[in-house]
Parts: sequence; structure tokens; C-alpha cells
Amino acid sequence: MNEFLLNGGAYVGNTKVSKPFAALKADTSVLKINLGLLGQLFFNADDIVQIEYASSIAGSGIKIIHNVSSYPKKVMFTANMPYNDIIENIKATGFFNKTANNQIQYYQVKKMQEQGKLPFKTAAIAAFLAGWNIPFIAGLVQRDVSRTFSYSRFSILFLFLMAALTLFSAPFQTLVLKEDRQINDMKRSLYFILLLTLISGIMVTVISSKAIIK
Repeated sequence: MNEFLLNGGAYVGNTKVSKPFAALKADTSVLKINLGLLGQLFFNADDIVQIEYASSIAGSGIKIIHNVSSYPKKVMFTANMPYNDIIENIKATGFFNKTANNQIQYYQVKKMQEQGKLPFKTAAIAAFLAGWNIPFIAGLVQRDVSRTFSYSRFSILFLFLMAALTLFSAPFQTLVLKEDRQINDMKRSLYFILLLTLISGIMVTVISSKAIIK
């Protein structure tokens, strides 16, 4: 199977993903824009009305004019590759050759579109927001700098654990991810969160310790 994969940046509605954290992938059955934790967009060939040249501050790329009602109208992908080359590589996969598309895969894409772009279940998003915000808010209520930083560590630890479990625990992935979503689409973002929370945790611990000493 011919496959084209290109890393870059993306603008989807009001969502912006900087290079190189977005990816475009095309093969004979589907064209996918991967935004990591912020979602994935799946297109059949007949979902795409036109692919136009697009430019932004982040660079040039393509704008996908589509008819998928569950997706934002604005779908742009930017990369360090000329517009014409992107189009030719997509065509080379056979994506626009509708006769090559498997009907089972076609309806699978339709099913993914109905789920919307976000990969996480609504209950999982609600639980995450609660676990992240409650310790932080509790720290602010104390009106004490050292307590605020101390409580913030719980928020950071919670985020670290959620990212780690999503990455490495298959049962947890089943619990939080929508049906048929792939963890591989989110690995880069999750590893970035692990690194970010590790650094943030160390910084907050150091600052909190200094505040206590004073």
C-alpha cells in the first residue's frame, strides 16, 4: 500500500498546532490530519471538495475544503514542502482513486467523523479537568504562596500520571479513548507532556521549598 506521511503544523478551526507536532497521512483509503491530543480528522476522497494553496505566518501548505459537518470549516496544514509536491504525493497513494477504496474502511472513516475530532471520551475529559483544577484552586484559596505551590504539585503529578497511564496502560487507553482511536497518534504529545510536567514539578518543588524557608 502506498502511503504518504508528512510532519508539519495545522490550523483547525480555532485550534493551532505548531510544527512539527501535527502530521498529514494519506493512503488508498483515508487522508488523516493528526493533531495529537487535540484530535484527528479523517477524510474519504469524496469528503474533500478541493485542496487549495494556503499560506500563513507559520509557512505555506494546503487548505482542505471539505463537506464533513462535524469538522470545523477551516482546515489548514503547513509544512516545509511545496504545495504541488504535497498534492502529487497524496495523488500517488491512490487516495483520489475512489475505486481503490475498500467499503469497510470507507464506513469506518464515516464512523470516526461522527465522533468528532477529539480522541478522548467526554467523561475522561471532565475527570481530567477536575483532577487538574481542584488541587490548584484549593491552593489559591489558602492565600499562601507556599501552600499554593504545594497544592500545584498535585495538579502536576496528576497530569504526569494521566499521560503515563494513557501511554503505557492498554486498559486505561480503552477507558479514556474513543472507539478505534490509536495511541500512536498521540505518543509524541504525551511524551512532551511527561517531559514538561517533570521539569515543572522540579521547578515548583524548588520554589516551594524556598518559600517555606523564608
